[in-house]
Amino acid sequence: MTNETLNIWTHLLPFWFFAWRFVTVLYVTDIQNDSYSWPLLVYMGTSCVYPLASSCAHTFSSMSRNARHICYFLDYGAVNLFGLGSAIAYSAYTFPDALVHTTFHDYYVTLAVLNTIISTGLSCYSRLGLAAGEAGSFAPGEELYQAGRNIFSSRRKSMLWGMALPSQSRLSFCLFLFPGESAQNEATLYHQKHTAITLLASFFYSAHLPERLAPGRFDYIGHSHQLFHVCVILATHVQMEAILLDKTLRQEWLLVNSRPLSFPQIAGAILLCLVFSLGNIIYFSAALYRIPEPELHKKET
Repeated sequence: MTNETLNIWTHLLPFWFFAWRFVTVLYVTDIQNDSYSWPLLVYMGTSCVYPLASSCAHTFSSMSRNARHICYFLDYGAVNLFGLGSAIAYSAYTFPDALVHTTFHDYYVTLAVLNTIISTGLSCYSRLGLAAGEAGSFAPGEELYQAGRNIFSSRRKSMLWGMALPSQSRLSFCLFLFPGESAQNEATLYHQKHTAITLLASFFYSAHLPERLAPGRFDYIGHSHQLFHVCVILATHVQMEAILLDKTLRQEWLLVNSRPLSFPQIAGAILLCLVFSLGNIIYFSAALYRIPEPELHKKET
């Protein structure tokens, strides 16, 4: 057992749970004719991708120095892809009445695509700087590292942007700015819980508690990254319940008053995100191999 063991299993087991729920929804959905359910299928598909990618990253990151960074490049891409899936579902089912048919609603998915691409790029950029700093290649390693850590803090912000932004927009506009009758349903409490758990996950991710208070006692069980994993999975589960409720309870109103996302819009957003995010990952992965290996300190004779 290592300090990565529970990091692997806290995402691998939920992957199978989310995959089971995804297959269950697929089984009862007429995919070809039920266009109203397409955004839900995209969301549930991406909710399976990120825990699997995270579990693989924690499993294979010890293979080599470069493998470690590439695994987390892929992890960042998967997390941000899930953010896009969440945004597509929110645009389709949970947007408050007052904002339906507004410019913000019309360009919400477009903004989510940009957020996904930029967040993935900044995350990889920051880790590349970390890799250069570890290798002692301070030109440009130190510059990259400081830019990624001090200016953007991008790896942490990408998690918050990619996973919490759709929920924050939902709460900010739906709960505080006259959401309308169709949005005032049982799903509201789930959205509140989702946001609270997401913020708690961000706290554990950045604060490194409780291991900072008792170094060495939480190396295997209970350290902040494990708590972060658990909170993220709980947040996704609660979010899924909220989206399913919104989809069901608001269907009649949305079909009359909202323009559903078309297949080209959904497919285009996902494909654009995949192309640019994979491009970022490939570019930064190749850049890793241009960083010189750390020099070994030789003993003086």
